[in-house]
Amino acid sequence: MMRLISRTVMLAFAWWVLTKGAADSWQVGIPAILAALYVDYRLLQTRTSRWSLRGLIGYAHYFLKSSVISGIDVVRRAFHPQLPLNAAIIEYPLELTSAAARNLFACTVSLLPGTLAVALDENRLVAHVLDVERPFEQELKIIEHRVAGIFRPRAQNRRTPVRTG
Repeated sequence: MMRLISRTVMLAFAWWVLTKGAADSWQVGIPAILAALYVDYRLLQTRTSRWSLRGLIGYAHYFLKSSVISGIDVVRRAFHPQLPLNAAIIEYPLELTSAAARNLFACTVSLLPGTLAVALDENRLVAHVLDVERPFEQELKIIEHRVAGIFRPRAQNRRTPVRTG
């Protein structure tokens, strides 16, 4: 049941982001979400890991905050008289092991202003950044950590007591 709730919340959030919160889009969104839930249930039952609702909420919070901050930075650069850009193509080594997590990571990088995923394989992400002087590696590490928090296996989501003595 928790899996169904977390997936529904994730898909509804994705729909809301994609439609920019348009209220009239839900007449298409709800059937699309239900279809995605059905496909997920029928085709992807054999997954060994589960989604973490706590990880999804943390990811959504970080994504929204980063979108605003990055968007302001891009607007500032666009309207600055000298247009301060130091664009580059960078390679980022990945620690994510699941294909779904890597895909969400690449999509997140592309959706955040100032970055664009160019290529993705099992070991690395190639991305375009607007300013190579920014701490992009640290920012990508945070995004990767947030994405990993969604895809942790059920056993890793629970705290285990530490025994001493």
